[in-house]
Amino acid sequence: MNNTNSRPKLSVKILDTKRITPLEWDGYQSFPTITKVEGDLLVGFRRAVNISPSLRNVMDHGMAGDIYITRSSDNGQNFDRPKLVIGHAKNQTNEHDGLVTALGNDQVALITRTHSSELRENYLSLSTDGGLTFQERKPLNLPPGEWASFGHFIPTLDGTKLIGTFYNGEGSGTFRLDPETLEFSDKGFMFRFSDQNYRLNETSIVRLKSGRILALIRQQPCYEGIFKSHSDDDGLTWSTPEPIGLYGEAPALLLMPDESILMIYRGMIRKNRKCRVALSISRDHGGTWSWPKTLAWYKGGRFHGGYGDLALNSKEQVVAVYYISRKYEAPTVERTLLEVE
Repeated sequence: MNNTNSRPKLSVKILDTKRITPLEWDGYQSFPTITKVEGDLLVGFRRAVNISPSLRNVMDHGMAGDIYITRSSDNGQNFDRPKLVIGHAKNQTNEHDGLVTALGNDQVALITRTHSSELRENYLSLSTDGGLTFQERKPLNLPPGEWASFGHFIPTLDGTKLIGTFYNGEGSGTFRLDPETLEFSDKGFMFRFSDQNYRLNETSIVRLKSGRILALIRQQPCYEGIFKSHSDDDGLTWSTPEPIGLYGEAPALLLMPDESILMIYRGMIRKNRKCRVALSISRDHGGTWSWPKTLAWYKGGRFHGGYGDLALNSKEQVVAVYYISRKYEAPTVERTLLEVE
């Protein structure tokens, strides 16, 4: 366990906050991810059919989800009207994830996931024009059985493959993917499920300048909070996960120019139903983490906010995207521009 008395300090200056989806939109808007494509910022997110307030604490995430993309060409100040990329209606797929990662040279990877009672599959769509259009998606078959991904791809050290994360009945960890053939290799487990009373699932990874890969992982149910693990062999093997001493879910990571690591996550409070969008920082390569700073509290239940993502704009300001329900309405997607001190 970490020595919580020696936590680093985090000071945040909020520059601006605004909703980035159309004001006339309803529905359950959620799970945004953000990536920097050349000079632009690209956000993928989900829009689903809202559910009645009486169901908010027993039925999560809405129904009939579609995946949208929106773009900012002015450092995150404004975003274009979102464009539908993957729709639910044709095959009743209830799309669940919109994980975007810039790969360089105007290429963008988009992982989506069907989430109906009959369909539980993952797909990869590639863009070669900076996310303006996406090719027809192809299935990602990572055996065995049902699985899901989270966070962003990072390239292998030799640049030939992509490293992504998985979680399923077996456990959680990373895989390597050949972007040309979509062949998987080198599953590296952080956690294997056996007789534990919890699972480690949603995992975000970031490569440090030393070459080490750091992972932060969600625990479900949330007993001890967020866990960390690391790999010094390009994701082939991982250290035994250990708690970082922060209670919450869905961590997303950003490596800052000074090599500190900023995290956004769903901040939770033990024995209290209040939830928030929270930030924490590590200044020792993931060893210790600051006490959380609150970006925003939200209402309507645990599933009505908290998942977010981070990117740097060209001014080296942090652009945080997240979903949130401020007044018990259906959740919407917001962005906050901020500086870390």
